[in-house]
Amino acid sequence: MRVFLAVPGDPDWVASAREFGARWRPVLPPAAWTKPESWHLTLRFLGEIEETAAARFAEALTAEAAIPEAALPPGGPVVFPPHGRPRVAGIGFAPGAGVDALAAVARTAERAARAIGCDPEDRPYRPHVTLARMRESWGREAVETFREAAAAWSFPAWRAQSVVLYASRLDPSGAVHTPLREWTAAAEARGRTA
Repeated sequence: MRVFLAVPGDPDWVASAREFGARWRPVLPPAAWTKPESWHLTLRFLGEIEETAAARFAEALTAEAAIPEAALPPGGPVVFPPHGRPRVAGIGFAPGAGVDALAAVARTAERAARAIGCDPEDRPYRPHVTLARMRESWGREAVETFREAAAAWSFPAWRAQSVVLYASRLDPSGAVHTPLREWTAAAEARGRTA
C-alpha cells in the first residue's frame, strides 16, 4: 500500500485557505487545485510498502515519538521548484518552535522509515501545503500574482494536534487518504488505532 505520515488539516487554516482558493483560483492560470479535505503537512512519505512494514513503522513511532501540540504560524507562499519552470504553488510555515517540534517527529519518522528499508530522505524538513499543481507553466506574472496574494492573505496558525499514518489510494477524482494509526498530543506518543 502507498503510505505516508502527516499532520492532518487544521479546520481554521483549511477554512481560510478554502476562501483564498475561491478568491484567486479564477484569476490565476489553469492548474489542478488540491482538495481541502486532502490538505495535510507531510512528515515522511514511505511510498509503496507492505502492510507488515507499515505496522513495524507505526510501532517504532509509538516507542520513540513524542507528538507535540504545536502552532505553526504562516510563512508565506512557496513555489516549487525554486528555479526553472514552476510546478507547485503552496503555503509554507514560519520557522520557530512549532516547525522545530514537527521536525523532531520527522527525524524520528526518518529513522523508522530507514529501519523498514525505505530509501533515505536527506532534505531538511520544511512544512508546506500544496494548493495547486500547474499542468501548464505559469508565467512570471502569474507566479508573482500568486506570491503577492498569498503573502497578503491572513492565514491563521496551523494547530498541529496529532500525527496520522495514512494509506493513500489514487482515484480518478484525486487521492483518497485513509487513517491507519493516529498519535495525539494528549496521548503523549501512545499510538491509538484510527
